[in-house]
Amino acid sequence: VKRDFPVAAITRLVDDEADADGIWMRADPVHLVADHAGLILVDNNSFSLDQHDALVLAADIATVFSELDMQLEAPTTQRWYVRLPEHPAVVTTPLHEVVGRDIRGYMPKGKDQFVWANIMNAVQMIFHDSEINRNRQYQGEKEINSLWFWGSGDLPGATRCPWTRVYTDDVICQGLARLSGIESLDLPEQPHDIMRQVYKQDRVLAVISFGLRHSQYQDLAGWKDFIAYLDQFLFEEIVAGIRSGRISELNLLTEQRKIYLDRKSFRRFWRRHKPLNRYAR
Repeated sequence: VKRDFPVAAITRLVDDEADADGIWMRADPVHLVADHAGLILVDNNSFSLDQHDALVLAADIATVFSELDMQLEAPTTQRWYVRLPEHPAVVTTPLHEVVGRDIRGYMPKGKDQFVWANIMNAVQMIFHDSEINRNRQYQGEKEINSLWFWGSGDLPGATRCPWTRVYTDDVICQGLARLSGIESLDLPEQPHDIMRQVYKQDRVLAVISFGLRHSQYQDLAGWKDFIAYLDQFLFEEIVAGIRSGRISELNLLTEQRKIYLDRKSFRRFWRRHKPLNRYAR
């Protein structure tokens, strides 16, 4: 049976690890806007939601889930969770793959797809009548008018990891690090500060996701600025570290490319080297 990667159970380790057992699904608050392309999903990169409003909105829709023997939790303003009595018979699409797109091609699919479509519709109707949303609209803020369901499953077993330390701004990576029992640290304000904290025996993984929003919202100028920022404040220092022998190698993975760099790479004089921002497309 095809199932989701259990993102909800993994990220909940970060958001609320008091009770890790059970089957969980992410139910993230989003804003849907109707235009000529359909119903376009906007995530929390484009709106803010305070804790009070999040708790009130979650309480307003709690009965939608309790009537189906489900339990809604809102431990953070960005990530909400539904505890399920059993694995749902649907496959979902990760939120980051839907941002800026028409949701109609990405709805849960499978035997129970109409169950989840009905749940989404019921939530949308309650949100439509919410005083919180009326106030947000009056103040010129985006209403929280839907939830996006994704990443269902139970917590997988711990696995061995080749990394000694992880630096990341991505909550999924933070949860996987906890699951694997390795140290997870927030990205420093300046990415090159990572290099100053690395010891020779370390195998460090850095997952940097905050620039993804520029790609999702087709912000070409912002994406180029993000790549140039990484080039200046991180990769220049990595290259210097490899040249000096302080860093043995770099493995850079993106959605489109895999780049490997070690000291031998600089001896290949016949290859023309380009700055990283040349790949910012």
